[in-house]
Amino acid sequence: MRTTTSFFFIVSVLLLNLSACKSDASSSKELQKTYFYPVNGTPYIYVFQDSLDPFFEMFERIVNYNDPLGKHVLIERYNANFNLVESYDLLADKNFQVFNHILYSGSSQIIAQISDSTFMPWSGTGTFVSSFPGAVDSLYFSLKNKRSLNQEIGVFEWNGTSLSTRIFTDSIFSMAVDIKNKREKAVSAVAFHEFAEGLGRVRIRTADGKSNLVLKQILTEEDWKSLVTK
Repeated sequence: MRTTTSFFFIVSVLLLNLSACKSDASSSKELQKTYFYPVNGTPYIYVFQDSLDPFFEMFERIVNYNDPLGKHVLIERYNANFNLVESYDLLADKNFQVFNHILYSGSSQIIAQISDSTFMPWSGTGTFVSSFPGAVDSLYFSLKNKRSLNQEIGVFEWNGTSLSTRIFTDSIFSMAVDIKNKREKAVSAVAFHEFAEGLGRVRIRTADGKSNLVLKQILTEEDWKSLVTK
């Protein structure tokens, strides 16, 4: 079913799972300012390719907009077929708290119930729990992620420039439950997410060595529209 496929696609590439933590405000804001996605009103589309499987791609569309709640940062996720599978709506004026987490199954939208609402822990460790129903009434999904900011500082080469990076470790546990048939399926994984200065997330590497998604290109909105309408 499409909802099940979308859910395990999200887990399999370990997309941007949310976290919450208590941290020093000044250092957190400085790290966030340095390593977060550019927040300047211009839409960007990040193209990720798996270095271990060049045919596997993922796209992130970063959009800013304003409403009575303030400035929002919308992060949309697309699979290799340009299908929207997930989105996170963050409140920029409230330390990027999560306003909405939505999963997509074809033309259907599934609004998840989230626990805690901080985008990511810029120091220490945080935990995020999200749950949502499947396309069939008896199916239910949950996702728990513990994310920690590592002490190491890495380097990412981008357009001939070496950018410093901060690396996060994600420990993910997901569960699919079939209430009617009393069956369940669990998936656990560990991944490393790398964020580069001035760019945001640039690499997602699984601890088992089976996937290494790397930022290869940043498209404009015009480039993106041209690509998806071919």
